[in-house]
Amino acid sequence: MPASAERFAGGRTRASLVRVLLGLIAVVCLTAAGSAAPSPSAGLHSGTEGTKAALVRIELSAVAEIVHIDHSSGEVEVARGGTTVPLGAGTGVLVSADGIVATTWENIRVDQDQVAVYAANELFAKVIGVPIVGNDGDPAQRGSTPDPYWGPHLHHCYDQVTHCVHFRVPQYHVRTYTTEPGGVMAELLNSPSGPQDVALLRISGGGGAPTATVAAADATHGPEDLLLGFTKRPGPEGGPVELPVTLDTAAGLISSPEDLAAPFDAGVSGGPVVDPSTGQVIGLAGPRQDDGSATLVTAAQIRAAMAEAGVEPSSSKFDAVFRRGIDHLSSGNPGRSAQGALEESLTYYDSALATSHLHQAQAAAEPADSTGAAAATGPGEDAGGPQWGTFLLVLIGALLVAGIIAALILGRRRTPATAGADGQPPETGRWRSVPASVASVLPARWRGDTHPDPAPRHSRSADGAAPPDAGPVNGGARSADTRTGSAPDGHDDRRFCSQCGRAAGPGARFCTDCGHPVG
Repeated sequence: MPASAERFAGGRTRASLVRVLLGLIAVVCLTAAGSAAPSPSAGLHSGTEGTKAALVRIELSAVAEIVHIDHSSGEVEVARGGTTVPLGAGTGVLVSADGIVATTWENIRVDQDQVAVYAANELFAKVIGVPIVGNDGDPAQRGSTPDPYWGPHLHHCYDQVTHCVHFRVPQYHVRTYTTEPGGVMAELLNSPSGPQDVALLRISGGGGAPTATVAAADATHGPEDLLLGFTKRPGPEGGPVELPVTLDTAAGLISSPEDLAAPFDAGVSGGPVVDPSTGQVIGLAGPRQDDGSATLVTAAQIRAAMAEAGVEPSSSKFDAVFRRGIDHLSSGNPGRSAQGALEESLTYYDSALATSHLHQAQAAAEPADSTGAAAATGPGEDAGGPQWGTFLLVLIGALLVAGIIAALILGRRRTPATAGADGQPPETGRWRSVPASVASVLPARWRGDTHPDPAPRHSRSADGAAPPDAGPVNGGARSADTRTGSAPDGHDDRRFCSQCGRAAGPGARFCTDCGHPVG
């Protein structure tokens, strides 16, 4: 095959190889880009989860002292008793990192009649020692006693007559949503007196508590919101309930397709109404109405009560890192970033909700770890986040292919200078054919004229004789014309192919080796 054809075929081969390698790079990149993205966790919103973490259960009680003075016998007899009267439970929400809890008036209202009945039943049963019947053993219910003497006195204490004195001190026991069951006593900051009033409580140890964001007065919300609250004491196994509700802001009412009576009686009363799209508190659930709806205490009323009490809304360090972890989870990344944020949040506050989400993230990340999918991730990287391992493999592959291409191109550029046109190694030894452009300026003894066999092998016949028109092989006189005569100095003035450097016979129009035109 002529050398030019071989070079052409080699170029086509190299071009095909380059195209194949580039196609492989494209396939790998598209495969990496088209890998299945992590599936987001449906219904998980950092704002709403932050409000859930800020929920508390408020258990209202009263420390009651009762004194019964009996002088019917002519002698003054005094019976004294004391007890703690449970008055019910409701829900509140932390609105400041300083430990400020917002709830409704009914959750801190002390029912004096209820305190009087309970204290009287305890006094007569445990101190005076007469049986109480007719209330099924419930000290919060009125009853009677079969003793004819003490019967009227019991009802006098129920009715709080002057010779039965009552003292009562309300207590607000706030149970936070923590992993360790427990609570803390709170103090009342303001003086609510009606169903539309907001009550503000302060708990001790504030500063790092979760907080909810209270919506602005003019904030809009969706067609359906969520009412959050506790029906039992919060803890790892006692999370809040979520009730879908619809607000009638003009009428100030909360309605729900579900019956609100049972959850309200269990403690949902006073819970925050949350916009699911933002997690902001747009109101509190006030007293329940006869038609099954509840009173709406608006966000504007919450803000007004806080301003009147000198309370500034503030967030905590827990809020920032906890919500960041929830954002990772909501985008479907339960890896190290989500777990790290949730673990950090627990250093600020012992949140049962943060602990629960951390366990869920660890459980979701375990399948990826077991299959080695997370092995390529480095410190601080998500197993479900950006596929850095795939990216690095693609990058390394691209660099290797680029190196191969560069080597092919450089090898192609070196070929004319280091090899013959026919792909064979260059001539070795003392005598070497040189291009005509170079030979023309060299002395005759350097041009190879004294070579024992200067004529190219293809210029002789099969028996070794020179062609008739070749002229003298050695020492013959030639004219200055390289095609027709001998050189004046008697040396053979042969021509050389400018493409491959081979000597061409006198009068030859084409090089018999590479086929390139001569002359």
